[in-house]
Amino acid sequence: MYSQELGLLMGLMLIIPVLLAGPIAIYWLFIQDPRRARPLAYLAVAGLGVSALISTYIAVAFPLKPIVYSTPWIVLPSFTIHVSFIVDFLSRYMGLLTAWLAFIIGVYSLDYLANDYRLGWFWFFYNLFAASMLLTVYSNDLMLMFIGWEGLGLASWALIGHWYKDDDELSYVGRTGDRLILGKPAWTTPSYAAYRAIATVRFGDIPMLGAIAAIGLFGGSLEFTSINWNHIITTLGVGGTVALLIAFMLGPYTKSAQFPFNDWLLTAMTGPTSVSALLHSATMVAAGVYIFMRLTQSLYAAHVIISTGIEIVYLVTVYMGLLTALLGALFATMIDERKVILAGSTMSSLGFMMGVTALTPFIPESISVGEYVVPLAVLVAFSYLIIHALSKATLFLVSGHLIHETHTRFNMGNLELARRMKLGFYAAMAAAISLGGVPPLAGYWIHAAMDEAATSVISIVGIGPYVLMLLASLAYVAFLARFVSLNFIKGEAPHGPHGEHGGVALMVLAYTLTGTAALASVAIPFFLVPHVFLSAGVDTTVIMIGVILWLIFIIALIKPRVGNLGPITRLFERRYYVQAFMDVVLAGFGGLLTLAAFYIYKGFDILFDFIIPDAVTGLSRYIRSLQRGYLRTYLQILLVTTVIVILVVLIIMAIT
Repeated sequence: MYSQELGLLMGLMLIIPVLLAGPIAIYWLFIQDPRRARPLAYLAVAGLGVSALISTYIAVAFPLKPIVYSTPWIVLPSFTIHVSFIVDFLSRYMGLLTAWLAFIIGVYSLDYLANDYRLGWFWFFYNLFAASMLLTVYSNDLMLMFIGWEGLGLASWALIGHWYKDDDELSYVGRTGDRLILGKPAWTTPSYAAYRAIATVRFGDIPMLGAIAAIGLFGGSLEFTSINWNHIITTLGVGGTVALLIAFMLGPYTKSAQFPFNDWLLTAMTGPTSVSALLHSATMVAAGVYIFMRLTQSLYAAHVIISTGIEIVYLVTVYMGLLTALLGALFATMIDERKVILAGSTMSSLGFMMGVTALTPFIPESISVGEYVVPLAVLVAFSYLIIHALSKATLFLVSGHLIHETHTRFNMGNLELARRMKLGFYAAMAAAISLGGVPPLAGYWIHAAMDEAATSVISIVGIGPYVLMLLASLAYVAFLARFVSLNFIKGEAPHGPHGEHGGVALMVLAYTLTGTAALASVAIPFFLVPHVFLSAGVDTTVIMIGVILWLIFIIALIKPRVGNLGPITRLFERRYYVQAFMDVVLAGFGGLLTLAAFYIYKGFDILFDFIIPDAVTGLSRYIRSLQRGYLRTYLQILLVTTVIVILVVLIIMAIT
């Protein structure tokens, strides 16, 4: 019963948001009037509300056991591609989180973008964005998942470059006038940020698609629950397995902004803040981590997670993820742009999620939730994903309100602004302490479980992951406090703040709800397998670390600014020169290859269109000039040719 019901529910969940965004998109093609279009914007948000209600029904009414809906879609001789959806531990709660955050941020956008010049474009791609993520979340078939995955890429391109005119410096990233090496601009415009985002993720999507094809070919199925991983590993061997998984993981690496594929995420802040809030909380970047978790669960269920090739890829991912966590956290401690600070924190959080999930092969323990069996490392990382999504959505939504109030994208705000924006201050503080890992809130218990996971595998993977995790955690809590302080306590006094007045009521409502939800997420460790989190949180060392985190948080609130550290500050402001490397070195190398290819093409063109035809024509004319009809002439030619051949033969014999 539940299986067939799931098929109908998924159809409604995925189609209705896009369908109800259609009217405003069509209307906007003919009449660009924000006031008249407002009822149609409400209709688009209503579509998101329908998806949120359906996800809630699935989470509440469906039993705690895996439920799969599958029907044939494309039938091939060797295997069949299915329209296949699944409700398991991951999709059950990720779908709920995604749908509700999309709806709440959509409500926020009704005020935030009330007078925007591209409302039709925004609402169509915003709803497509949410629907694509839901398709990615609930898909059990890799090909169906990849369709949602590509929908995310398309929608993110459209939304990051929403203000494509590049005519408002308020939407840029970086300080205008500042330059990288060789005169390249250090700032990024919306149109260029959109290009960088789609180019980066496409770099990962192409090999990922090839890996999906290989999985179907060797695994006999594209459904996560039916792939014959044993046959794949046996057939490909260690080297082939490593190559296959690396090709597949390039998709999650790029979409989840793992170093060195992280810079597109930092420049993606050119999009509207509501887009940033959704992109950084429960869609796009979370999609890469989520698919990695689903892949991990599939490998774990097939009992191949400890295969040598898989362990190699996962060990690489552990270090890549936790290095990304540290670099993102350090970056966020030095940057002065509100949204870019939060982007750095997202980069760091994604690194935590990726690195902890990758510990699965080295931690044999699994946890039962109802009839769900979840690897311990996946459970811990997924719990962190939930609190990160709630907190990060809140911080971005508050940031958007701050930009409206202060008319700048840089940190600005003091206690007077905090008094005027009481709910904004409350929401930002609630999100910061929930996510920062300070006791006794949710982040503390989940960080404790992450630390315990890292320490339990020191004898296998070394102490490096634990050290990276600890350093990243210390920097992470510092920049969260710094963000709150520079915008509500000790920042520069804004010029004429307006406070919470008409026109922002929906914005305030949205971030108050998500901030309160972030605080309430402290219930997760107590109700979701409490022994995992509570036993880790009462460890003496972990308690001491929690106290240190509180001290760092308070110190950073009191003294949020660090003096100019010269080259170090410049390194952070230049985002580790990743953009310079890509825009100058890689682009220059690509330009040289293009130039070389052009001249090679021209060389072949000249060779075959001019040189060879002219040579053949000249030889033909010469041969015709010899055909005079005189025997004496032919004998002379024969004699000369014979002499030349004899001389050549003699020379060759002498040489050899």
